[in-house]
Amino acid sequence: MTAQRVFHKLHLLSFVISIQAYLYSTFINSTAAKLEFTFTQIGLVNLFLSIAYATASITLGHLGTRVGYKKMISLLATYLAFVSIFGFIVKTAESLVIFSILQGIFFGAFFPQVEGLIAKSESLLNIDPPSITGRFTLSWSTGNIIGVAFGPFLTVRAPNFIFITGLTISILTSTLLYVDYRKFGDVVTFTPAKRLLKHTHNTAVVFNKKAMRYLRLEYRIILFLGGLVYTSVLAGFPKLMLLAGLKLERAGFLIVGANIGVLLTFVLLQSWKDWVGNERVCAALLSVVPLTGLMALLAKSPLMFFLTALFAGFSYAVPYTFAIFYGLLSEEEDHGKQGALHEMVIGLLFGIGPLLGGILFDMFKGNLGLSVYAFGISVLIYVVQMYFGKSEKAK
Repeated sequence: MTAQRVFHKLHLLSFVISIQAYLYSTFINSTAAKLEFTFTQIGLVNLFLSIAYATASITLGHLGTRVGYKKMISLLATYLAFVSIFGFIVKTAESLVIFSILQGIFFGAFFPQVEGLIAKSESLLNIDPPSITGRFTLSWSTGNIIGVAFGPFLTVRAPNFIFITGLTISILTSTLLYVDYRKFGDVVTFTPAKRLLKHTHNTAVVFNKKAMRYLRLEYRIILFLGGLVYTSVLAGFPKLMLLAGLKLERAGFLIVGANIGVLLTFVLLQSWKDWVGNERVCAALLSVVPLTGLMALLAKSPLMFFLTALFAGFSYAVPYTFAIFYGLLSEEEDHGKQGALHEMVIGLLFGIGPLLGGILFDMFKGNLGLSVYAFGISVLIYVVQMYFGKSEKAK
């Protein structure tokens, strides 16, 4: 009898690749801080990265539905080897920008393939919709914690190790996915545990196409807004901590609060699912955004830097969970397209967030800029939610 499982090999792949993604992103931001970039210049580097990410998502992210998800993942893993080799020669501002663009292309094209393959395969297995999205987000969010925590440390102490791991992962992924495709085809094969199968909680909204269209658009917009705070923290905190007199190699162990916040949110919203289709509950959960602004005003010590990052993680993870649920589980559109659109939004916020945040950090000399940012975004979030709430009632 085949053993029942909660996670499978695609979740492991997502976990491993997410470690590498955040090793690369923290390398970029930490190296920019070492090269004495201003906050605005750091934001511009992240903007170039995000344009590459978003462009790859929308142009390449849906190709898995045509040529096969596993084939695309294997091809992209081969490209990752090239990106990793280039990383060894990154020493200047110009080469750092080129590297950020190259790796942005990979991750922007890669994640829609994984999202689409998991959504397609697990829907066929009759797995509960929140469980599909929840387990996927848990897999990559745990990887993020490792990448963010050790990225700045390795950037200072052993930068070549970051690129050696990238090269190793690319070779193993390309080879193993090709073999897996030849053996099992373009689906994930595993026997899900009974607790993953569909239940009756609030699933009516999943089959209401009109409601799904409104909720999908609403929470993609709110994800973009909430994610601006999170991404500005990831990009700007290494330099902000340097200015506060903290060692750059230790910055990751404080910034990782953001990724711990992401993981804790996913665990909560995976085990407690009454938020599905409940706009009042969703509004209450989104209060973490203005609370991030309050935390930022107090961020003078390592503990408060950590707590500010933690709430920035909440600000991203709450709308992320809503957006990916309503997006990937839409019945009328293919998984590859929805995954690509979702990752395009992610890519854009990872550029615009650090740029706008960097401008405000420079303008208000640090922490106050983050507070102004978070409070302003909070107002926009609730305006968006009220607008869509009225539009749905009018229909």
